[in-house]
Amino acid sequence: MADQFYLFRRGNGRYYAQDRISKRQTSLNTSNASQAKRLIAAKNQASEMPALNMAMARAYLTAKSPELVNRTWADVMHDLELSYSGSTLLRWGKVIKSPPFRLLANIKLIDTESSHFMEVLRHKRAGVSTNVWLRILHNRALDLGWLLAPVLVKRAWPKIRYGQKRAITAEEHEKIIVIENLDDYRLYFKLLWETGGSQSDIANLSHDDIDRENNRLYYCRQKVATRGFGSVTIAIGPRIREILKELPKEGWIFPRLRMLSEDERASHFRKVCLRSEIKGVTLHSYRYAWAERAQCAGMPEREAMAHLGHSSRAVHQAYARRVETVTMPLEYYEAKKQEKIIAFDHLQTMAGDTPECAVAVG
Repeated sequence: MADQFYLFRRGNGRYYAQDRISKRQTSLNTSNASQAKRLIAAKNQASEMPALNMAMARAYLTAKSPELVNRTWADVMHDLELSYSGSTLLRWGKVIKSPPFRLLANIKLIDTESSHFMEVLRHKRAGVSTNVWLRILHNRALDLGWLLAPVLVKRAWPKIRYGQKRAITAEEHEKIIVIENLDDYRLYFKLLWETGGSQSDIANLSHDDIDRENNRLYYCRQKVATRGFGSVTIAIGPRIREILKELPKEGWIFPRLRMLSEDERASHFRKVCLRSEIKGVTLHSYRYAWAERAQCAGMPEREAMAHLGHSSRAVHQAYARRVETVTMPLEYYEAKKQEKIIAFDHLQTMAGDTPECAVAVG
């Protein structure tokens, strides 16, 4: 194996080392020949050790698991693809075809360095989703034991900075309902407002999901269905009942919309927002709006989480983080307590049993 660095002397008498690979020249800061030779020998020895260590590692790994040294990031991407379904699978398909991830696909896991990851993260087409999905890919390789050590330690990853998301307001929703001229989309937006469901879950509702006898609406959160949770049961109130009356009486509730992709439905919503002069909202803003309305109305957090299909309290709180929680004055609760005591006394009197003391538990 040829030495990586070789020695040469310039006209000013000083010695330099040149890298055979990068062609970069570095001054050794000496005019002494014997000192320069010792320095160049030290540089070559230092460069040989990583290569020797890698060669030895390959030899041991080949003996233990021959396929381990040949796996690329494309293999990890394919493994993740097999574990996804539905809209998540579609999103992952777009991610692996993106320019940042194409840089990584053919690199062997054993040859991966932090510089490879940083090149992906700093690509001009990279964004927040690149950071998120690369972490998922990296962790998958570690979990499978295909990666012997983290490529980037936790503190070396660039911080994920999500864009600002907000709920759609009641005024904006009403504006959209007035401007929307397609009946199925108008009813779709109304049902999103009343249920807080995700756009795909609501678009795929059918009459099999409606129990009219028990007044229930059922659906499963497609995003988390493979994890064994996300089943949602909603009691049908007067407003939802009025919306359902205008929809088909059998089969799919939104037969046309369910055939469209998420991007197509989102694109239509953006166009309606442009006509309505509304900025900063997406179809997902309906879920934020429902979470905020539930908190403002005093709905118990556990019940609101069950309604939205949230298994994580932190995720649910993030949805309602912008809401202003207003508590009623003490006099309100004191008046309510007095009403309960009076009502209790009245019931006891009608039963012919007037107690000496009546205590109401609020």
